Amino acid sequence: MQVAELEEMYRLEDTYWWFVGRRRMVRRLIRKYAARPWPLKILDAGCGTGGTLGALEGLGDLWGCDVSEEALDMCRLRGEWSLCCCSVEDMQFDDESFDVVVTADVLEHVEDDVRAVGEMARVLRPGGLLVAAVPAHMYLWSEHDEALEHLRRYERRGFRELVKGAGLEMTKLTEAVMLALPAVLLYRGFRRITGRQGRRRTSLVCLPGPLNRLLIWLLDIENALIPYVSLPLGTSLVAAAVKPVGDE
Repeated sequence: MQVAELEEMYRLEDTYWWFVGRRRMVRRLIRKYAARPWPLKILDAGCGTGGTLGALEGLGDLWGCDVSEEALDMCRLRGEWSLCCCSVEDMQFDDESFDVVVTADVLEHVEDDVRAVGEMARVLRPGGLLVAAVPAHMYLWSEHDEALEHLRRYERRGFRELVKGAGLEMTKLTEAVMLALPAVLLYRGFRRITGRQGRRRTSLVCLPGPLNRLLIWLLDIENALIPYVSLPLGTSLVAAAVKPVGDE
């Protein structure tokens, strides 16, 4: 990711609806599915500028890794976490080091996503939890993906196979950002109609406060439902998967 995109993320991620909703969802899934006892040792794999780490404060011992030193420098401005500069395809951690691994909107950037998920499974302790989120559906591909240097978007079946192929047992697989999907589609349709599609810019735009709060409220409704139901539509796919204990 370009430094300019990292700076924009750092500026927006504490208040922008997408980031706020996504991090509340990750925290809720950890509290729902992570094995006790608490506190947990948690790794944010591909931690970016640290917004997710900040949202997980209070859940345990927080660690982050990212391939970008610039991103890690921004993390250090947010909090005093244990950070490592490494790729998620070759993480510099011992086997079975963490109770939880979180990876949010990272795998779509990675050349070898099979190896990356395998690494996440490797560093999980038996009984440990992976929470992973990725962009869904190639029909939603836009200049937003190109600006963020995405390599792919995922379909439900392929994402399930990716996670299970690492030896993890799927506990939850759902789409997300369903209630806000009409707004996303309208915005992208507007850009196509007005000829602005193809300018390689992200969909991160400053919204009026009431609209931003409305979208956060819609995501909060989804986040309350997701631990109990699987949503049929959305712009993202979210998985919670567990590393088996012993030989099963």
